[in-house]
Amino acid sequence: MSGAYAWQRFYREAAVQSDFEKLPECIAKAEAAIQQTLAENPLIGSVEFDAIGRSLAALAVLKGQIHHEIHYESHVET
Repeated sequence: MSGAYAWQRFYREAAVQSDFEKLPECIAKAEAAIQQTLAENPLIGSVEFDAIGRSLAALAVLKGQIHHEIHYESHVET
């Protein structure tokens, strides 16, 4: 992604965040930026719509990694 869309800055920040404590906030910001884009311009072009779909899917994977990390750490600490 080249960063052609305003929301992509927030997506990139989440995608490269390696601190699991900061990641949920980065994901939330990216999702909010995407939702704002969709609310402000529901007739976006198909290229951006596809990029949003791929980005939301990737954010969902990141959320799963957070859940896995938290679950793993809770078992290691006990």
